[in-house]
Amino acid sequence: LNIASTTLENDLSILSKARDLLDDTVVIVKGAIFNFNSYSIMQKNPEIDIALRGEIEEAFDEIIQYNNFKKIKGITYQINNKIISTPDRELKENLDHLPILDRSLIENSLYIRPDTKKTQTIIRVSKGCPNHCFFCLASPLNGKIVRYRSPELILKEIKECISLYNIHDFIFWSDIFNFNKEWVQKLCRLIIESEIKINFSANTRVDTVDNETLLLMKKAGCCLLSMGIESGNQEMLNKMGKKFTIKQIEATVKMIEKAGIQTYAYYVIGLPWETRETLNETFNFAKKLNTHYASFYTATALKGTKFYDYINKNRLGDISYEKPYIFPSVKSYSLSSQEIFEANKKFNKEYYLRPKYMLKMVGNINSFTKFKSYYDTFIKLLKIKS
Repeated sequence: LNIASTTLENDLSILSKARDLLDDTVVIVKGAIFNFNSYSIMQKNPEIDIALRGEIEEAFDEIIQYNNFKKIKGITYQINNKIISTPDRELKENLDHLPILDRSLIENSLYIRPDTKKTQTIIRVSKGCPNHCFFCLASPLNGKIVRYRSPELILKEIKECISLYNIHDFIFWSDIFNFNKEWVQKLCRLIIESEIKINFSANTRVDTVDNETLLLMKKAGCCLLSMGIESGNQEMLNKMGKKFTIKQIEATVKMIEKAGIQTYAYYVIGLPWETRETLNETFNFAKKLNTHYASFYTATALKGTKFYDYINKNRLGDISYEKPYIFPSVKSYSLSSQEIFEANKKFNKEYYLRPKYMLKMVGNINSFTKFKSYYDTFIKLLKIKS
């Protein structure tokens, strides 16, 4: 069972009910929270037999193969009313040991692109991020060294998705896709040379893109790049540890869109230093950038992040996950949780209802399916109460 930090209590309540129905079943859980808090969670929840920590793929395989859990690194398990944690599993630099997913085990048609309604799947291409931003778990979980699957293996998985499942739309999943220019370009060239026709989206940092690579990505099928812009206030960006500037953001968005790739901007509001002025700066900046898509999230202090430690050290209140990423987990120095929540609701609605934005997106409609998708979203936004 996959358990999220923000839905821990609900997930565990379902687990308890399942345990009552399937008494002889071995209960194995995974999730970021177990990297930092597996012992205390298992103390309170004896129905959990094994918790996976860190790189879970090989650990899960070894649990199936071996009877002696002591030899398996990266797990916490209960036996004879004792909770035992084995040493952490080392992070492997090359990810080619991970097998291609067996997609015959799932109903692929359930996973679709929201705009075209075509079947879409995720391919994990790399892990790790050298940056340790204030609110992010990427580095604590996956390490500061970016580790890759080879472009050849990724292409093999793409071809399998096409031939076996007729899937041509992909999300290339990573903590930071555009970190290694040589690796990205090799992957794109292999896709182009293979003459397969796909669409893919990926993520990037503002400071890791260049025009040469963007044009190659577009030719290979890249249709969208997402990036954590986070704030329109430079001081806020500095405190988050983003290490880039407002001017860099503007230049990067223009460069990506000039290459013919759509942009998706993520913003986070409600960090400890947020004020009414910085909120307004962020929303005004988002409107100025006018990216194809934008999401505003409230700051959520996940265990394992610098944000979580800061909240506890500075006593900014008890952390709550009432509505994660929608309702803030804590207040800021200047704003209440309710004020941050109202701003989040306002930004997410008003961004998409601007005439300038709607005019931009009209030019992106090239099918009835896409028109209907945009129309349905527009109606939903109108129904959101201010």
